[in-house]
Amino acid sequence: MEKDSTEPRKPRDDNDDNNDTFQSNRTGKEDNEERESDDDDEDDDDRSDGGRNERKNYEKFHQRVRFPSLDSACTPTRKPSEYKLVFTSEKKGASSEKPRKRLNAKFNSFTYSESENVEFLKRHQYVNPQSIRRLAVVRWLMNFLVGFYVALIAIAVTICTKYLTAAKLAAVYALIKDCRHPECLVLPTFVWMAINMTLILIGSYFVTFHAPLAAGSGIPNVKCYLNGIRMPGLMSLRTLAAKAGGVILSVAGGLACGKEGPMIHSGAICASGLARAELRCGKRTWRPQVCDPLRTDEERRDFVAAGAASGVSAAFGSPVGGVLFSLEEGTSFVKQMLTWRMLFSSMTACLVLNFLLSAIYGHPEDMSHPGLVSFGHIGEVSFRTFEIPLFILMGTFGGLTGAVFVHLNYRVTLFRRKYVTNPWLKVAEAVFVASCSAVMFVTLIYVIPDCQPIRGFNVTSHSPSLGNDTTYVISDESGTQEPEDDDDVTSSTTQFSNQSLDEEEGHDLYGFREGHGYVFQGFCPYGEHNRMADILFKTGEGGLHALLHEPLDEWRIVPLFVLFVVYHLLATWTYGLSVSSGVFIPSLLIGAIWGRIVGIAVMTYIPSAGTNVAKYVLVGAAANLGGATRMTLSLTVIVIECTGDITFGVPIMLALIVAKWTGDYFNPGIYDLHIEIQGIPLLPWEPPAMSYAIKASEVMTSPVTCLRSRESIEMLQSILHSPYSHNGYPVVSNEPSITSASGFERFALNNNNNNNNSNGGLDKKCRLSAEEKEEEEVSDTKELGSPRAAEMRVKGDKTYGRLFGFLHTKDIEYIIANASAENKDEVDLEPFIDRTPYSIHLDTSLPRVFKIFRGLGLRHLIVVNDRYQVVGIITRVNLARYRGEMHKGNFVLEELKVVN
Repeated sequence: MEKDSTEPRKPRDDNDDNNDTFQSNRTGKEDNEERESDDDDEDDDDRSDGGRNERKNYEKFHQRVRFPSLDSACTPTRKPSEYKLVFTSEKKGASSEKPRKRLNAKFNSFTYSESENVEFLKRHQYVNPQSIRRLAVVRWLMNFLVGFYVALIAIAVTICTKYLTAAKLAAVYALIKDCRHPECLVLPTFVWMAINMTLILIGSYFVTFHAPLAAGSGIPNVKCYLNGIRMPGLMSLRTLAAKAGGVILSVAGGLACGKEGPMIHSGAICASGLARAELRCGKRTWRPQVCDPLRTDEERRDFVAAGAASGVSAAFGSPVGGVLFSLEEGTSFVKQMLTWRMLFSSMTACLVLNFLLSAIYGHPEDMSHPGLVSFGHIGEVSFRTFEIPLFILMGTFGGLTGAVFVHLNYRVTLFRRKYVTNPWLKVAEAVFVASCSAVMFVTLIYVIPDCQPIRGFNVTSHSPSLGNDTTYVISDESGTQEPEDDDDVTSSTTQFSNQSLDEEEGHDLYGFREGHGYVFQGFCPYGEHNRMADILFKTGEGGLHALLHEPLDEWRIVPLFVLFVVYHLLATWTYGLSVSSGVFIPSLLIGAIWGRIVGIAVMTYIPSAGTNVAKYVLVGAAANLGGATRMTLSLTVIVIECTGDITFGVPIMLALIVAKWTGDYFNPGIYDLHIEIQGIPLLPWEPPAMSYAIKASEVMTSPVTCLRSRESIEMLQSILHSPYSHNGYPVVSNEPSITSASGFERFALNNNNNNNNSNGGLDKKCRLSAEEKEEEEVSDTKELGSPRAAEMRVKGDKTYGRLFGFLHTKDIEYIIANASAENKDEVDLEPFIDRTPYSIHLDTSLPRVFKIFRGLGLRHLIVVNDRYQVVGIITRVNLARYRGEMHKGNFVLEELKVVN
């Protein structure tokens, strides 16, 4: 028995009757078909097996594993067709290669729990009330600096984006303004493509080659960081430069993206850097001693949460929405004081940004720029009872469009992971998408122009050939029709006379108008302008603003529908490129387009609905973004704070809840999907359901490297450089044990059994011989426990003596670095050992293990037997292997494959 426990695991035999993969009995032909299936196929077919096979497999699984005294608790109460158990850790064929069904073992956790060793207790002897008060003041000061610096970053991003985009559009418009036939579009289109491609080439190069973690919005990675996952390089200064500079180039380069998501990542990086509390100048480093307590992983995590909230506040001018976003989508460890500190940072970022931007634009006393994106004041918006079902239907459609967006982006991402692997290919793809964006925009503007008369312009009283002084007005983005009488023209319109046009624009009605953008003629008759250009010939924020504030009859349904389809596909293609980009603005713009379509239809056939189409545009934008990201509460508050009107809070919340329910029926949100694709072991809020029959002995990694309180330097150096370490080691007592291993024997045992470290499963440890099963039955009559626990008691698996404490890798590094010459042979580890580590019994259920591990923010959890002897260790990857989710109304409990 002892020999079996130390031998490497044998290769699987697909014809073995004791095959430990839980699946349906299949013929050889079906197995071959499964092996030939596409690696990227979803597991929908696996989930749609008949209820008869499900019940048969479920009963077979329990008969083989035989949970003592737990069969009644595990008996399903639902119909066989309503549940499905899928264990994918060792499935044959292509299913084991599905990206969403794998975990990457390279990700480690942060150490949030302090090692209470002798050195730690000595340091805390000097803690007094004055030091605690001083530390509290330093925390609030740091939170103020977080908000302040996030505001400065946001100002730099918005100013650079504004002027770089303005220069590009001015250059393109100078070539395209006089174009009246298709042949003359070649040169402007080429220039537009060249500018886009140049900007994206620069941005993608820096992201791909210098800061790969700056790609995308960064929200999924920040979410993982706040969940306790260590991602080297995510919070570096280089990533901040690539993130902030890259999003400027991405937006100015014409990609279907926004700068709001990257602002969240930038705020998190800024907060993480401030939490280090050190200033470097050349080779000198200044580290204030008062900030030493802030340099722990837990403190940095809290500052990063405040930085993410400040990023949302700076992006949307929404301090409360930023806090709720960080709580809903980011923070996994919530504390009351942390909530106040996040709000303080968010308020600081919003106020500083508002004041400085208003001062830059020449009116600091107005404080009229609370964020990078503002929906503007929509006016008096009200809704009636009969519109509530319409808002629910809009929420349903928003969930459907969001689910389609997630699914299509998933397919595109799988294609990229399979074929676009070379760094230069990633850059080339981003450049190609930028060129395609320019071509698509030119095509939409000139093929589907949607010409509309310029409001306030009388075609019969003015033409370029006449020299009269007829006065005409061009309405601004509010779109209100104004009379032509000079006395009736209000400040909401822009008035031009022929005399001023003679001097400035040569009788040209078209061109750039401050606060509106370019009045674009295109192929439209004189006196009319191209409404498609009012959306596309500007940034995404400008197009969203136009859709919200222009009157009802400014666009027709058919051009809007074509724009909706094309822009939806373009945004799907763009998200995931190797550039810094966000998904907020594209999703809002897509929702605003179909929301305006709904508003036009409703107000055409139901006149009592009124004429303010902005409410349908707003609900559509929120529902579409909620359907893609599955945000609810935080997005409601963000929209309310962006519009400055709380009247429409209930319809928006209603639409967002329905959108989330609808989207969750088909697939996870876009952020969670990309986390799953990367194989990041994210721990959700709750443990998987239907998992009480799974015990700690089936979850843990075993065998595990253990230490004694006195070890040789050679031994410590060996385990320190081992690729199989868990960044910490249980320390066992020095009493001899008949089942213990010591020194290099334990280390060799760990190396030889590496194949068992990550793929321990629900049932693979339950293959017993007939003799062992008889012994197990005798054991089960004496005490309850999982099959793995009974197997260990009978087989006498390797244990390592009674648990004495725990030693972290950083302490081993310190010991080796400071070992004196006379202590080179053996050192005393006891001053560095945590004598009170967290441990659980091997019969503890998975939900209880999950709650202890996640609730306390642990990095390691030691498993012991009845005699308090170490039998294994549990890390984040061990728990993340078990995933439960609802898919199309069916609950699925999965065990994922762990890969290196």
